[in-house]
Amino acid sequence: LAQARAHQDFATTGKRKAPAMNPFGRFMDPEAAKKKEMKKQHMHKLKQRFQEAVPAHIVDMFEDVSVSEIICGDPECSPVDTIVRIVYKDAPIKSFGFPMEVEDVTDEALKEFMPTDDVLEGWGRGEDLEWPPLPDEGEPPDVELRFEIGKRVECRVGANKWAAGIVVKHWYREPGWPTNHFAPYQIALDNGKKIFAPKDDAQVIRAEVVEEEGGEESEMPASKAGAEGAAEKK
Repeated sequence: LAQARAHQDFATTGKRKAPAMNPFGRFMDPEAAKKKEMKKQHMHKLKQRFQEAVPAHIVDMFEDVSVSEIICGDPECSPVDTIVRIVYKDAPIKSFGFPMEVEDVTDEALKEFMPTDDVLEGWGRGEDLEWPPLPDEGEPPDVELRFEIGKRVECRVGANKWAAGIVVKHWYREPGWPTNHFAPYQIALDNGKKIFAPKDDAQVIRAEVVEEEGGEESEMPASKAGAEGAAEKK
């Protein structure tokens, strides 16, 4: 009927009407409904495959399992991630993901990315277990650093800006960093913030320079740095 009306309009006015548009202003995709239904089927199948891969006594701990896709805005991750959300009967909701669209989740990917039975069962008991597991810390480099803990320093915090503080830790790590990846220093700045120096380099971190009487500059003595650092911690 719509096609017939379009031909009639063209015959009487010499103009064709613009294609129908949805409420969001985009041209209708005749395949959209089909694609959506295929996605739903893939999600349902993945849910089944996941539950079949989990021991029955753990599945009994589930209230519900759902599968969805999310768009990842991080340029270092895949454009679309598939997320499995587990609602436990007596524990907080947990989830895990696959760095791919749902139709691309193979049996090998399921085995690689799904939590272990111990983790799934631990979640069901309310345990706060990490998944994926954090990498091993490894060993810090056997290198002597320039500044001792308690030493007052200045850290580059901008192109031409330095901030003063005190070294509070050697070989600092943040959760999730790769194995054997350390920052030489963690520094407590005088403004109350804590930062880390990614390398032991004079362009990144240097001894604090104090101006003496007469306009001369010198490094702050270590004894004074230690005293001021202790006061800063209180």
